[in-house]
Amino acid sequence: MDPVCVLISLHRGYGLGDAVQMSSVLRHVAKYRPHWRVDFQAERGRHVVGRGIVDNVFVYGEPYPTPHYDAEVSIVLYDTWAGWKDRPNTRVVSCLHERFGLDWDPGCATYQINASPESEEATYISLYGVVTASKSQHHLKHPRVTRRVVAIHYQGDTAREMKDLSHIQADQICQAVEKLGFFPVILDWRNRSPLLHRRLTSPSDWGRDAEMVCSVIRQCVAFVGIDSGPSKCASATEVPSLVVWTRHHPAQFHDPAPNTVHLVPQGYHDLHPVHGDTDVAAWFEAKYRVRQYRSDPVREVEAWLKEILQ
Repeated sequence: MDPVCVLISLHRGYGLGDAVQMSSVLRHVAKYRPHWRVDFQAERGRHVVGRGIVDNVFVYGEPYPTPHYDAEVSIVLYDTWAGWKDRPNTRVVSCLHERFGLDWDPGCATYQINASPESEEATYISLYGVVTASKSQHHLKHPRVTRRVVAIHYQGDTAREMKDLSHIQADQICQAVEKLGFFPVILDWRNRSPLLHRRLTSPSDWGRDAEMVCSVIRQCVAFVGIDSGPSKCASATEVPSLVVWTRHHPAQFHDPAPNTVHLVPQGYHDLHPVHGDTDVAAWFEAKYRVRQYRSDPVREVEAWLKEILQ
């Protein structure tokens, strides 16, 4: 039987985190629709999330890699609250259910971004200012002794009053990293943070590219961030990652990942959108890695860093 050629398009305007979540959707489609030949189209920097998962990836405005498609699935992601008690309540699961008629498979749940050796090399140079001894060798096979950076992301692009940490909190986290003998680097391609000496801002457009953000984080020994695109990129790596939540419950916004711990306030199951749903809360506690803090999360961030870095 000839394969069915399908074009999956992520609607224009979606952010970095939305694109990273699409990698889980595409993993499900690749597994459960093996007779499909899938091309994935998205805005530049978002399209890379399908690399190594589907047949072709390309950017809006580029020529179609396949001359004919039997079907096109245009993806419009939106937050919804189904109250599922046996799976995540995220955009990934809603998209699978509504657009493809697929159940959630924990084996395809994690985000996956396949970075090229070239992007890994470029981000290493940005972080460390050095060139590898042999450009023909991938550094992940030959770890470098200078890999002592902790990536920090504390300012988002949306719902900032519900997500962001303060400049003071960010600086306190940086100081905690330095006390442990490591180097904090704030991921800030928007050039908004006043902590100028700690920022990674070059190249100017790297934050739009999921491959580059994942490559940056892979150069680090740990990641600390808020609910954001970079935190989802961190969950696509094996780097120990801590996501700090203040006024949202993670259940709707982040899929499970084995390397990722969610730092939440005590009593967090009363937060939006769970609002005390005991069945949803029980499943979340069983499937996600969670730590709790009382008032200010910085002290618990410091405790986590000590466990990871010492």
